[in-house]
Amino acid sequence: MRSYDQLKTVEKTLVVLEELNRHPARRVSDLKAATGIPAPSLVRILETLVGIGYVRQMSRMSGYCLTDKVQALAAGYHGLPEVFEGAKLAADAFTRDMLWPASIATFDVDAMVVRYSTIPASPLSHKQSTINTRLDMLTRGHGRAYLAFCAEEERRHVYDVLVRSSLYHGTAEELEAEMAPVIASARRLGIARRDPQVETGTTTLAVPVWVGSRLVATLGTTFFRNSVRDQSPIVQRLLAAGEQVRTWSASPRSSAQPRFQA
Repeated sequence: MRSYDQLKTVEKTLVVLEELNRHPARRVSDLKAATGIPAPSLVRILETLVGIGYVRQMSRMSGYCLTDKVQALAAGYHGLPEVFEGAKLAADAFTRDMLWPASIATFDVDAMVVRYSTIPASPLSHKQSTINTRLDMLTRGHGRAYLAFCAEEERRHVYDVLVRSSLYHGTAEELEAEMAPVIASARRLGIARRDPQVETGTTTLAVPVWVGSRLVATLGTTFFRNSVRDQSPIVQRLLAAGEQVRTWSASPRSSAQPRFQA
């Protein structure tokens, strides 16, 4: 039993921050529709957040966005287990080398969830944040990479879940047949590509992250399609990053901190 009542203003403020974190910018009307918080309360919350530097008002038409100051809120959080340390270092090294943002995603029931991103370190990112974003298993690069490299039994289970949850309108057998060419291509190349019909201005590539023989996550990058004439350097660098993680995870835990050369 709690010895106190929840502070509704604090609760609402955090809800607003979470909603702003999901989008590049939000107007008061957008926030009201998404959170159910009355507009007068939203305005007071937003003005307070602007005053202390966590939010910036872009314009009356564009609305509000988060500032870099929100990154400090995560400074004390060490949410990714130690097993992901190599993947984090590989993602950081990839962005230092290629400039494009990299991300790590893990499987959760029926989607891939972005757990780590180098967006703050990338000068070429087209989004402010993707942390906690849920990515479709069938069309997104991370989802396709996971499906391609997970065990066949797990892949069939995922298909069943997607059908039962109405995320795919058809049978599990039909879904398996539809995804077969995508899975085969990703396994042949060692890398998966996002469906080109999704967010057509950009492309996402993703590779598996292994700990020994166990698939634990995916490592991916997103870049502007028209800005990259030759994608092969990005492909090779991402494949190398994935292999570096696998090599590090297989080394004794007593070894020194891994180095990922750009």
